[in-house]
Amino acid sequence: MSSGAPMRASLPYLVLGAAVLAVSNGAIFARLSDAAPLATAAWRLTIASSVIVPLALLFGRTRFEARARDWCLAAVAGGLLALHFATWITSLEYTSIANSVLLVTTAPIWVGLLSLVTGRDRPGPRWWVGMSLAMLGAAVITLGGVQAADGSTLGDVLALAGAICMAGYLMLAREAQRALPLLPYLATAYGTAGLVLWIAVVATGTAATGFTATTWMALGGMAVVSQLLGHSGYNWSLRHLPPAFVAVTLLAEPLVASALGWLLLGEAVTVRTLLGGAVVLAGIVVATRSAR
Repeated sequence: MSSGAPMRASLPYLVLGAAVLAVSNGAIFARLSDAAPLATAAWRLTIASSVIVPLALLFGRTRFEARARDWCLAAVAGGLLALHFATWITSLEYTSIANSVLLVTTAPIWVGLLSLVTGRDRPGPRWWVGMSLAMLGAAVITLGGVQAADGSTLGDVLALAGAICMAGYLMLAREAQRALPLLPYLATAYGTAGLVLWIAVVATGTAATGFTATTWMALGGMAVVSQLLGHSGYNWSLRHLPPAFVAVTLLAEPLVASALGWLLLGEAVTVRTLLGGAVVLAGIVVATRSAR
């Protein structure tokens, strides 16, 4: 075995670890941005697309088997990605980083429910136990804020909506990437997501320019660090590692994001979030392991 073999074998794990750290900074960048949530999401995908699309044109021309259906799946996945970022980034306007990231990380549970509805990859009994735990934990987090005057329940619900959109995105992305190479897929999905978000920005009259230097740096950081390095790293890792392993590893995101929110922004983590979050994470671990 050559000396480079161990390095090649460990590369997917290194990329996945770096991706988790990169994505975990997304909520911090969103907090630092003074732009409206729709504008923040639109610029995030636009800046990322401006890098991915030229790379796809230069290096993504290898021969591959793809039909019109595959390109359509990638485009629809991009639409769901736009909805995911629009709802999740908006949720940060109303609830804490800890709540928002914990709830949006329930995407694997919604993947299982969608698989049940579509009749593909029907979940087993252990998955249902995991789903029940995750939903119980989510209820602890969201229902505990019903009486809150700051609108935290709305933020929690928006974060859950973001998780559902991400679940749909993951299912379509898996199908599209069976035929499309990574760069052409990312260019299509990110480009479509950016286009959908800009349509929403124009339709709602959302301000998309005139930001402070801090906001522009936050938008650039979100696009380069969280999107290009983070989300693209996830997609690359799924081509080399079992999806169940990747899904469990992603559970580190709410923990890292909550710690960053506390260290950098002074956001306290409530007992309700800690208890509900522990149940959510336990449920997702059980459900994900049952899918192996």
